[in-house]
Amino acid sequence: MLVFFYKLQNKIPRACLRNIYFAFVYPHLFYAIELYANNYFSNLDKLVKLNNKLLRILQGKNRRSNVTDLYVNYRTLPLTLLHHFAVLIFVHKFVHHRHTLPDVFYNYFISNSLIHNYATRPKAGLHLFSVNTTLGQRSIPV
Repeated sequence: MLVFFYKLQNKIPRACLRNIYFAFVYPHLFYAIELYANNYFSNLDKLVKLNNKLLRILQGKNRRSNVTDLYVNYRTLPLTLLHHFAVLIFVHKFVHHRHTLPDVFYNYFISNSLIHNYATRPKAGLHLFSVNTTLGQRSIPV
């Protein structure tokens, strides 16, 4: 895949390369990122490095260029921040636009007001279950 982009970098304008990235690469990164990126960073390291290398090729930068600048130039986020962003979008949809989510997620979160009647500050918020293991923190509630 990188060879394809490497050969195109001098033949196509940078704006077209950016469009190609967002048409063919970005959707694959963003699809189901809430699930696969909720993993240990060591398991995602190859994907992060591949994406960084691809952004360097498309922007004509060398190996020593700053990774943050690559993402700023393309107005996108690194994989870990993209995961956090996707989770925030999911929670926002759950709270404000629940009808747009599939029926499976209709009761995915529980409101604090359904758990107890105590006058706490986050009573109107979503209930967060406490988990003691890192495996439990990375798993998805069923």
